[in-house]
Amino acid sequence: MKNSFTKNFSICILLLSLSSVSNANESESFATVKESKVGSFTSLGGSVIPHREVNLVAKMPGDVVFIAGEEGDEFSKGQDLARQDIDALMAKRDQATAQIASAEAGVNNAQMQVYNEMENPNAQSNAMLAGIPSMVGMFSDPMRSMTGEGNSSFQKRANLFAINTQLEKAKNARTQAIAGLRELDKNISNATITAPFNGVILRKMVEVGQPAQPGVPMFLFGDTEQLQIRAEVPSRLAKMLRKGMQLNARLDQSDQFTPITVLRIFPMADVMGHTITVKFSLPENSLASPGMYVEVMIPEFSNKVVKVLTIPSSAIIVRGSLPVIYVKNNDKLDMRFVRVGDVADNGWVSILSGVYPGEEILKNPTFATKIKK
Repeated sequence: MKNSFTKNFSICILLLSLSSVSNANESESFATVKESKVGSFTSLGGSVIPHREVNLVAKMPGDVVFIAGEEGDEFSKGQDLARQDIDALMAKRDQATAQIASAEAGVNNAQMQVYNEMENPNAQSNAMLAGIPSMVGMFSDPMRSMTGEGNSSFQKRANLFAINTQLEKAKNARTQAIAGLRELDKNISNATITAPFNGVILRKMVEVGQPAQPGVPMFLFGDTEQLQIRAEVPSRLAKMLRKGMQLNARLDQSDQFTPITVLRIFPMADVMGHTITVKFSLPENSLASPGMYVEVMIPEFSNKVVKVLTIPSSAIIVRGSLPVIYVKNNDKLDMRFVRVGDVADNGWVSILSGVYPGEEILKNPTFATKIKK
């Protein structure tokens, strides 16, 4: 009899314990809608951009004969991205090389003529009569100088000056030919587009076989290891921002807030829109991608504070494109569509419509949550 009473008593205690645990778990799964204070924020649209991005354009005319990759492919600094046809440039290079060789031969010949004139003055004219004019000049040159009919020493200097002039012209021709070859080599190098830094192809705008002229865009290349947000902020709000300030942003199609930091405030406002460009840094683990739309929450820094209904952000899920929550209604759950606002001072999310104060909502719903009827 005693053993039976003890057994029944133990069963009652166990049932009460399970009931208490069940009630505790149930209470922990729900949160009560409450009022919280929310300051005044302005939501501004912005775009996610890479840390660095450049437009790579064609620098030389020619057909595209090689493309290294497609959008999303990664490349290291200095790797070839595209190459244009250089057959015509290579033909001109051969021509420039021949011009350099001819100019070099002209310089060597002019140097030899200078040396010959210094060692054998009037050697070319004397050679015409087997050296006889030179013997005659021994007697005639002094007589001409005495009578004032000529100056043989000046004539020799004039001949030497003329030959040195030919040498300078030959040297200039050689320099001009070498400069032409360097210009061709630079053009040949420009026919190959290389990666300016480690990054990925964000957009490809040419195909193999397509003719390209100087200035034609070929690639949009960027460094996506670090992402930023670029937004145009009205001047009245931008003057309140400071470098390093922490703000919140909401990525496209997301009801979750992402912390961002003011990275750079441009010094000049846009004349037409009266806005200032501001860049914000994103955390490394963010799910953003270049080009994504984002909403930046800029504080108004005013004394306007309102009370709104707030719930935990984990209670909101998105079905289709609309945020929904699950509200406890006796022993079942009702699904409701809500309008989400800003973050309140308690870290919860404000709800503009869809709930009432004191209602209990499911804290962590999933897409598999079933509505009890």
